[in-house]
Amino acid sequence: RLSDDASRDLVDAYVEMRRLGAGRKTISATPRQLESLVRLAEAHARLHLRAEVTREDVEEAVRLMRVATQQAATDPTTGTIDMDLIATGRSAAARGKIDQLAAALLEHLRNSSTGASAIAALHQAVAEAAAIDVTMGEVREAIDQLKAEHSVREAQGSVSLVL
Repeated sequence: RLSDDASRDLVDAYVEMRRLGAGRKTISATPRQLESLVRLAEAHARLHLRAEVTREDVEEAVRLMRVATQQAATDPTTGTIDMDLIATGRSAAARGKIDQLAAALLEHLRNSSTGASAIAALHQAVAEAAAIDVTMGEVREAIDQLKAEHSVREAQGSVSLVL
């Protein structure tokens, strides 16, 4: 059972976690995190042989959640907490880079006279146009995304537009 103060503190902590992600197009807390906070607070209360969850239990649950989240969900490229990293294994920034790369690949193919290009040539052209480091793995991911969207097809080391 949660005390009234503990309930308010849990809601406040959850709202604060949600607020941290606002404006960055990242989800910093989900209802699952709120449920986890409740379970952690309840477990802390049981550890201290209390039938009711107190503010102290909520404070410890929030502290544990912050430490765990910071370790598991910090995007190494941005230094920000990104729950997508936990949920999907890919940060919002990395997903955005692949989306931009896919758009650049499509643009390059549309501007080519044949609508097709060797994958190695695509990699080189997009890397030069983007002026950022683009790995062949990222190019492959972008091509796979475009194939899933039925925008391109791949055959014998070459990628072409689907007409």
